[in-house]
Amino acid sequence: MSILIADDHPLFREALKDVVLDAFGRSVQLIECTSLAEVQAAIHDDTLELALLDLNMPGMHGLQGIALLRESAPVVPLVIVSADERSEVVAAALQLGVCGFIPKSTPRQQMADAVRRIAEDGEIYQPAQLSGHDTNSLTPLPLSMEQQTMRSRIASLTKQERCVLDAIIAGKPNKIVAIELNIAESTVKAHVSAILRKLEVSSRTQAVIKAGPVLGG
Repeated sequence: MSILIADDHPLFREALKDVVLDAFGRSVQLIECTSLAEVQAAIHDDTLELALLDLNMPGMHGLQGIALLRESAPVVPLVIVSADERSEVVAAALQLGVCGFIPKSTPRQQMADAVRRIAEDGEIYQPAQLSGHDTNSLTPLPLSMEQQTMRSRIASLTKQERCVLDAIIAGKPNKIVAIELNIAESTVKAHVSAILRKLEVSSRTQAVIKAGPVLGG
């Protein structure tokens, strides 16, 4: 089994190595990365069975990096291991197709169990605070006031803008969106600007984080 561990903090990489060894034993081949660029260079390995990723490595830009990796390596199971435990970030990551979101505060043995269940049983792991107490349930929580406001803003989008927003959340670049919608790339960029303005966010990443959980619910 070949597993990638990506975190720019050497002490936490060592901790993750211990977690992986606890989960699978000494026969695991570990690939260590410290940035998005290093992950992109390594993740195309056909033998890679799991990738454990920090959201705050150089080049990641949070969920934007996850979207890029999900697009370039669609079959590699991605698992986020992050200190950012906000429920909206967890939900947005799951919308991007990750196989698990493990908070860094998770006890080592519980973390090892989660990694093993993701790799061997194909489970989708998320922290209990997102779905009550069932770490495998994808039942969304009731929308907060902020999310209800975001739902109203999403409703103000035109049909074309909504299609572009869905593509942004799926991690698709403008060029691909233009091809799929049969419009010019400059038109896609104009739609993106309009979407950010209407949603009152400043970047595509914020649009994913704020709108993803609402659309997923």
